[in-house]
Amino acid sequence: MKLFDVYHILSVLAIPALFCALFFPLRKKSLRAKKIALCVIMGLNLFQHFFKFWVWPHMWGEGFGVKNTAYNVCAFLILLCPAALFTKNRLLKQFQFYVGTCAGLFAPIFPVQYVGQTMLQWEYLRFWFCHTLLFLSSFLPGVWGMVPFRMRDGWKFGLCFLGMICIIFLNNAAFVAAFEWTGAETYYTALRHYNAVWLMGPPAKDNFLKDILVALSFPPFRGGEGRVYTPILWYALPVYAIITGVGYGFGALAGWIQTKLKRGKNECTDSKNS
Repeated sequence: MKLFDVYHILSVLAIPALFCALFFPLRKKSLRAKKIALCVIMGLNLFQHFFKFWVWPHMWGEGFGVKNTAYNVCAFLILLCPAALFTKNRLLKQFQFYVGTCAGLFAPIFPVQYVGQTMLQWEYLRFWFCHTLLFLSSFLPGVWGMVPFRMRDGWKFGLCFLGMICIIFLNNAAFVAAFEWTGAETYYTALRHYNAVWLMGPPAKDNFLKDILVALSFPPFRGGEGRVYTPILWYALPVYAIITGVGYGFGALAGWIQTKLKRGKNECTDSKNS
């Protein structure tokens, strides 16, 4: 597999095709019908997430482990989807829409961990399936008008993101301590094996985002020559700043679009009544 070869592009194009197959037939249906469709999508994703060792042949017999929990951002968001759908909390709905849409879409567009491998494998199918369902269950509520967007909530999204990665860290720390830490390596090293969202520090490979985060981090949290980073705190400030800035931008754009759509509907209604 190579990034953006014909097979990769076809797998990415299948995602908007599925979106159109759901969005257009249901856009004029009742709110109940839309919620039923979303519940089916979320239910499928939750089932394959919790029961990986039954659903996917390459995982048969593994049993329940850290990967069946909220061990990274996408796993956390898969579990959060039902709560975001049924809550009346505006912030939670917006957070799921923004972060779930980005996480669900960007992962299949840039599946860097599969470069050089074959796409005809169960693990790639599982990866594509769960991220596609995450994208659909996060994006559809927003475009169906089920998410109230507010630009003024922008400063809260960075805090929500940091709260999310704290939960992911605690989840992984508990599971590694209970089931996977043998003592042959340090507890820090065992946790760094997962390093979801770079919680334990940046990856070994250099990239521009790593350089930016390290440059903006507080030196005491970056460790000494051994580079033992302080989990989460090492990049808390730059991550909050980036997420908050993007949150304000998305909030302004989404609120403007939503206002335009409502105004258009009201004008159509007024013209029919007249």
